Amino acid sequence: MPIAVISLKNIMNAIKIDTKTGKLENYTKRIVRKLSDMKEFYFNKSVVDEILSKNDPVIYEVYAFETGDSVGNLSFATTILYPGKIGNEFFMTKGHFHEKRDRAEIYLGLSGSGLMLIMDDRGNAYHVKIKPHSVIYVPPNHAHRAVNTGKEKLIFLAIYPSDAGHDYGTILEKGFSKLVIEENNSVRIIDNPKFKNQ
Repeated sequence: MPIAVISLKNIMNAIKIDTKTGKLENYTKRIVRKLSDMKEFYFNKSVVDEILSKNDPVIYEVYAFETGDSVGNLSFATTILYPGKIGNEFFMTKGHFHEKRDRAEIYLGLSGSGLMLIMDDRGNAYHVKIKPHSVIYVPPNHAHRAVNTGKEKLIFLAIYPSDAGHDYGTILEKGFSKLVIEENNSVRIIDNPKFKNQ
């Protein structure tokens, strides 16, 4: 049976989210991102290498319910972004554009606190706070990355067109134009000197 048929049959019953753990019931896909999966996304490579020489921490997990990739369908996923830092840079998701750039996305904060960085393809960026009950709209043609600036797990729900796709390669190559760091016990958003605007 195609995934879309299975998913649409399952979705006839309400799917539950455990807001304490962030796990999505009856998920069709689970992703675990460790530091080794994200070493090229962090600014300070020497700190990354030092941490990886001792352990390989989990940065975040995703529980997705995918409904196939046909136009008109929506998929959704919970993300559990753990607290922590790599040097002074907070734990974050890889961040991505959509492969189909004209697709938007909605995020709903469930628990914890952090930021959503949103960036156009020229590197113009802004941020929105993620907290419980907050709804964040990511417009078409914008990359987005979540950052956990708190002391607890940051958990949120994402809803996106099933045919949107994920373009991580552009972010891997160019980076994000902003970094979110801790400095003097405060959260700071600074320019990324490694960002490639070409």
